[in-house]
Amino acid sequence: MYVKPRNTQQAAKVAGIAVMTLHRWIVAKKLEAPKLRIRNGRAVRLWSKADLDRLRKLKQAIYRKGRGRKKGYKRK
Repeated sequence: MYVKPRNTQQAAKVAGIAVMTLHRWIVAKKLEAPKLRIRNGRAVRLWSKADLDRLRKLKQAIYRKGRGRKKGYKRK
């Protein structure tokens, strides 16, 4: 069965997280993102089914939705 590659925004939606959360995880090296490819003159990341499976596993392991900030955090 053929699975259409997805861009980063679609990958975040499939995983049920915000795009900015996904970008933060990539920058923090919690998740290895697919290589950038040029599509219609733009650089995009195309997420395969295997990439989406890794993303879902990571989310299940670390996501804190609805639990707020960790205790002891104080705003300045």
